[in-house]
Amino acid sequence: MIFRISRSCFSSISVKLPSFKVHHLELDQLPQTATTTSAELLAYYKSMQLQRRMEIACDNLYKQRLIRGFLHLADGQESIYEGLHAGLTFDDCVITAYRDHCIALLRGDTPHQIIAEMMAKQTGSTKGKGGSMHYYKKATNFYGGHGIVGAQIPLGTGLAFAQKVSQKAKCDFDHVW
Repeated sequence: MIFRISRSCFSSISVKLPSFKVHHLELDQLPQTATTTSAELLAYYKSMQLQRRMEIACDNLYKQRLIRGFLHLADGQESIYEGLHAGLTFDDCVITAYRDHCIALLRGDTPHQIIAEMMAKQTGSTKGKGGSMHYYKKATNFYGGHGIVGAQIPLGTGLAFAQKVSQKAKCDFDHVW
């Protein structure tokens, strides 16, 4: 079934959220509805399309052997990254494992920088030194992807501690666990 929504179809829409339980989270009231606009939804759609086109271009370059080494694509997972990005600000730190091209795009790298990085070019986001899994952009608090299983745990712990010490943290880390 295909739904077609014109830009002028609605100014905003509210969706009732299902009730759910949370574990060890002290909130007075969980949100009962989510509100969005057609412009916001269209922006999400365009961003996801750009992510998909970039991943398909990377796949083609890999098949032509212009991208060497490992390539972990995320085509089909664009909505996950878009949802993550919608709930964060650039003050929030982001770390990931594999499939970090789309997150790098949402955190401020251009498709040109991302693809150049995979092709080991000097114009890449980390000057061609990182490859497919090691993007980094301190200006937007993106601390990259890490190919070693569990490598992001000590990095995340260090970032959380640094935020706590500098009092930039948005939550009280003493009560998370």
